[in-house]
Amino acid sequence: AEATLTAEITCATDISKEQCDKVAAALKKRFKREVVLTARKDESLVGGAIIRAGDVVIDGSVSGHLDRLATTLSV
Repeated sequence: AEATLTAEITCATDISKEQCDKVAAALKKRFKREVVLTARKDESLVGGAIIRAGDVVIDGSVSGHLDRLATTLSV
């Protein structure tokens, strides 16, 4: 298995180095592998963040929550 996991965090606002380090540490603990984390900014998320690590996507963004709510209400 690969020893390193490449992950990306997309935030609505700029993310500090300290916050990136905390996210990388949490991902390292979850996946039991070293993590190389890149960060980018996307204001369309409104708030929160989306983390993509390999095949896993963790959507904690406000726009993601609103999309899921809209889907639930339309069913």
